[in-house]
Amino acid sequence: MRLNLTFFLSILLTLGLLISCDDAFLDTNVTPPEEENPITPPEEMMPSMTAIVDGKDWASNAVGALIQVNRIGISGLAADGSSIILSLEDMGEGNYELIQNGLSAGAYTEDSNGDSNAFTSNASAKGGFVNITALNWQDSTISGTFEFVGARALPAGEVDIKEGKFENIPVRTELTAINDFNKISVKVDGDLFEPVAVLGQIDPFSNAIVITGTAAEGVPSVALFLPKDINEGTYELGTPGLADYGGQYNISDTQFLGAESGEVIITKHDKSVRTIEGTFTFEAAELVGEAKASLTEGSFSVTY
Repeated sequence: MRLNLTFFLSILLTLGLLISCDDAFLDTNVTPPEEENPITPPEEMMPSMTAIVDGKDWASNAVGALIQVNRIGISGLAADGSSIILSLEDMGEGNYELIQNGLSAGAYTEDSNGDSNAFTSNASAKGGFVNITALNWQDSTISGTFEFVGARALPAGEVDIKEGKFENIPVRTELTAINDFNKISVKVDGDLFEPVAVLGQIDPFSNAIVITGTAAEGVPSVALFLPKDINEGTYELGTPGLADYGGQYNISDTQFLGAESGEVIITKHDKSVRTIEGTFTFEAAELVGEAKASLTEGSFSVTY
């Protein structure tokens, strides 16, 4: 149960890179310079995501999709900061059932700044579906439909999403750097790991700061889970979901290692501009399985 939640969080973090990366997350309201795009595509070919959320029309003004390590992620961000994220365990066309505690799931957040928890289909017994009707590898676009009921514990509630549709959303298969400030480096079993994509964000589930660094191919990845109000100081690390301060290392899409011991040292945290810096080290092991990893000489500086 905790393993499934931890895995789903890691997928949302990967999709968060789409929302934060300008060249990966397409703003459909911005017209490129004339010399770069002299021909405007027909309206029916423009990327979009729409739905009815609790009886009200919802539409994205920015969209993105990512396919990596046997996962499909599709995201839409509206002008009011709300977002819909679809995370699917596979890589092809067809119907995906969204069930309680499942690894394919839909999520809805009311804002993009971490001030509210997410509604998710895998927290609801009512579930839903995603139907990928077209995955065009030649044009690198994806289209389909979806519906789901999402639930959350705090504050308790549900959201009903109907008549969802996404069309011609551009698909990426590799992650890229987000900005020049965000950096993570760490030695894993003595070998230096410098992730290409480094992201800091507020986790919509726990309202904690999550710092993640991911290779271009999606794995391996490293993550730290920290309280939103953390101050400068030294803190013991444990497994995310089981400890207030968490460390995680993902070897692959099926092997997730949580910190058994270790520490994170916060050297600077400016809450007004949302930047945080520090160092870390931890010994990691699978919750289920025998894989282990030693992460040493870790450092990070990110915005969130």
